[in-house]
Amino acid sequence: MAVVLEPNYSRCQVRLQSGVDNEGNPIFISRTYGRILPTTTNEDFYEVFSALMSLQSLTVAALRRLEDGELINE
Repeated sequence: MAVVLEPNYSRCQVRLQSGVDNEGNPIFISRTYGRILPTTTNEDFYEVFSALMSLQSLTVAALRRLEDGELINE
């Protein structure tokens, strides 16, 4: 029997550098955007969020796609 993931939706987590601390280490913040259709291709996902993040002034350190779904034993 195989276990498969029945996808519900995806989320995008963006890690942004908001500055540096007193020792010169970067300070990161995360923003999560949800309810993205699981049928969205990785290329479209990347292009849309790259375009959205270009509208703000913080440096993007990472762009992550998080999958959410239900595991089903078949």
